[in-house]
Amino acid sequence: MKLIKKLIPFLIIFSTVFYFIRSSDEYNIRVLVANNDGVPWLYAVVGTIFGVLAAFAIQKEWVKWDALTEAVRGEVDGLEKMYLWSSHFPIKIKDKIHRHIKTYLDLVIREGWDRNKEGERSQEVDDVMEGLNMSIYEIFDEAPQLVPTSFALFSNILGHRSSRLEYSREHIPPLLKNTLQFSAFLLIGLSMFIAIKDFWLAFLFTASIASLAFSIFLVLVDLENPLMPGDWHITTKDYEALLKKITTIHS
Repeated sequence: MKLIKKLIPFLIIFSTVFYFIRSSDEYNIRVLVANNDGVPWLYAVVGTIFGVLAAFAIQKEWVKWDALTEAVRGEVDGLEKMYLWSSHFPIKIKDKIHRHIKTYLDLVIREGWDRNKEGERSQEVDDVMEGLNMSIYEIFDEAPQLVPTSFALFSNILGHRSSRLEYSREHIPPLLKNTLQFSAFLLIGLSMFIAIKDFWLAFLFTASIASLAFSIFLVLVDLENPLMPGDWHITTKDYEALLKKITTIHS
C-alpha cells in the first residue's frame, strides 16, 4: 500500500528526532516534571480538537467520494444503455451514435480525466457530446417513436456527467485544510513531550500517536483528490471496460 510506503520514511524521521529529544538532559529536567502539572490534559485537548476537525472533513469528503463514484457508474451505465438502444435506430443514425460513444469513451480515458483533475473541461469531449446530441435529433424525421426514450437516456448521461465534473472540482476550503495540516503536525510534535520514564514504552506510544495523526492526514489528502493516484482514487476502468466491451461486440 502507498500509505505504508509514506509511513516508513515518516517513522524513520520521527524515531531519529525522538531519540535525540529523549536523550537530552533538558528533557529529563523539564518535561518529566511538567507532566505532573497537567501537560497530558492540555495535549488531550489538542488531540480532541484535531479529531473533531478531521472527522468533519473526512465525513464530508467521503460523501463527495460516494457521489462521484455513483456519477461515474451512472454515466457509464447510461452510455451502455444508449449504445444498446441505438442499435434499433436506422443504420445511418445508429453508426453515428455508436461512433460518438466510442470517441467519447476514448477521449475521457486519454484526455478528459486529466483535465478533470485540474477542474477543467475538455473541449474535444464537449464537442463529441454535442455531436451525439445532434445525431439523436435526427431521429425526429426517421423514427419519431424512438425520440422520448432516446432523450431520456441522453439526459441521464448528461446529468451524471455534470455531477462527475462538479464533484471532481470540489476541494476542502484552504483555511480548513491548512488548519488540519497544522493540527496534525502540532499533535505529532507535542507527542514527544508527553513523558513516560521507560524509553521504549514512551517510543511505542508516541510513535503510535504520531503515525495515527499522520495517517489520518494522508487519508484526507487522498479523499480530497479522488482523481489523483493514491490509496483511494477513482480510475477510468469502468470507461475502459465499456469501450473494450463495445469494441469486442463489433470487431
